Formats: sequence, structure tokens, C-alpha cells
Amino acid sequence: LPAPATPTVDREGTVVVRYSSPVDEMTQMATAFEARFGIKVQVDRKVGVVGTQQFATEERVGRHLMDVNYSADPAGMSDLAEEGFYLRFTLPDALPLLDKGAYIPGLGYCPKWTEVVISYNSDHVPLAQAREQFKTWHGLLDPKLKGKIGLNEPAGGGVPLATYLMFYRLPQYGRDFVAKLGEQKPRLYPGSAQGREDLAAGAISVYVPNWESIAMITFLKGDRTQWTYPEIAPAFANTYLCISSHAPHPAAARLFTAWFFTPEGARTMELAQAKPTLKGIPDERTAVAKLKQTDWWRPYPEQIRWVPDTNDWVKNSEDLIPDMREELGWQR
Repeated sequence: LPAPATPTVDREGTVVVRYSSPVDEMTQMATAFEARFGIKVQVDRKVGVVGTQQFATEERVGRHLMDVNYSADPAGMSDLAEEGFYLRFTLPDALPLLDKGAYIPGLGYCPKWTEVVISYNSDHVPLAQAREQFKTWHGLLDPKLKGKIGLNEPAGGGVPLATYLMFYRLPQYGRDFVAKLGEQKPRLYPGSAQGREDLAAGAISVYVPNWESIAMITFLKGDRTQWTYPEIAPAFANTYLCISSHAPHPAAARLFTAWFFTPEGARTMELAQAKPTLKGIPDERTAVAKLKQTDWWRPYPEQIRWVPDTNDWVKNSEDLIPDMREELGWQR
């Protein structure tokens, strides 16, 4: 699907984007796209499976409202594609410059990497202690952290689901580790924003799973919580751009999706402090220069990456989420 010619503002002056990503990231994307093409981006934030469920409900009653879904629910995307609700398309110019883990062939394409970190409040956990204690995820089981850990619940988006999936699949952790996390009486959040706010306020000592690009965004805003890297952590294509089969603004939807896989569009992701999946883009994120001036930040160690198996995710997440919630003690 090559990027189409810019739609005329008179005919398609709007594109409606539903999204799971942080507000700041979508704000950067929408602002840059509007400035480049003069097409207004209307946004609607629905995290993870919530966005999938709303889109499915709308489509099944014939209400075609959404053009693009920037979705963190690949299982839901695949299911609804089988019902014919998502457009099947490719990005032939971009594919040679994307790792296979950055897209679901013919369905969704991710413009950024998501790299999971452990965030902590340094007033509660000093730097030296954090680096030593959180060399592995087992550091979360310290009895002194009981009641002081914040967790994003498993259905709260791609980041938490990928993290708990990693625990389930790695023998050094397993389902038993998730059960022990539940015994720590964590605060469970339906999304990530409140967890980060509570961490900054000192209501909790540790928050997981956070990810580096959003941690950089909050750092630039003055947040002084810090983060560190365990020996293994999810690093993956978390949020996929996919197009409704019945998009009200089909040309604008195709343009919005394709543009973020050009060098110009990819650099927009760096404005949101995210690493583009498009290869060959220099790392010019503003947070990096400022982080180098601190005494605690270290670059992300590439060797810790654990990339989820998308097939495993799509096939098993529906059954795993209720079990994960039960082990962690999630209550609506």
C-alpha cells in the first residue's frame, strides 16, 4: 500500500484515530501529521481490549466511525480482521527496513519499539540498592516492598500483557512468580498513567511494567523517578497502526498509516522519545542528551531484549488474562 496522494481537505480533511498509546505520543503524531498535510486528526483514546471491544460493537451495528486504530491488542486485531473489519494491506517500500517483529503481515505495522523497564522512587529505593536489587525481577519479592509495588493489570495494554506473558513463559519465573507478586499485595491499575503518578507522589516505591519512552517523556516534564534494567525484559512492537475496512476517510487513513514509515514520519516518533522501528534513523531523542547529565541513567542494554511470540500472544492471551488477574488479585 504505497502512500496515496494527499487527500484534498475539502473531501477528506479529517482522519479519526483511536489509540492505546500515551497521550503525549499521539499528540506529537497528530500535530506533526496535521502540520505536514493539513488534515485534522480526531483522536479517541481507548486502551488495549477496550478499543477492540468498542470498534467491534460499532462495526457490528453498521456504525463506521473509526479510520485508524493504533492498537495495543494484536489478538483482538487478528480476530476482527477475520470478521472483515480491518483492511488487509502491505507497506512494500517500508518492509525491507523493518524487522519481522515490527509488524503483523498484511494487517498492522508498528512505528516504534517499546522497551520495558523497572521504575522506582529514589526517595524510597536508593540508586545503588535499585541496581543491585532489580538485577532480576525477583527483587520485587522483597518483603519490605509488600504493599508498595504498583502493577498495571494484565488487560491494561500490550506492555503489561507482554510482561506477564514473559513471566509465564520463562522457566526462571513462571506462573508461580506471578502468584508471589500477588502475595506482595500490589496496587493494581487499569492503565499505566495513575501508577506513574502514584510513584512520583511516593504512594508506591516501585512501578512495573513501565517503558523507556514514556519514562523519558515524564522525565522531560520534571518527573524525578528513575528506572533500571533487569537481566531480561520485553522489548517489542507494542502498538500497531491498522485501518478499518469501512474507514469513513479511507485515503487519509492510508496516508496517516504509511507516513510514519517514511524517514520524515519516523523522526516524529523520536519527538515522542520513542525509537522508530524503521531502520537507519539516527537516535536524536532530546531526552537522551539530558539523561546523560544525570548520575543514574544508563543506555538501554540491547542484550536484555525478550521479544514476545505474536502467535503465542494471539492464540493464548484470552485464556491467560483471567488467570493472570486471579494470581495478582485484580478486582474490578
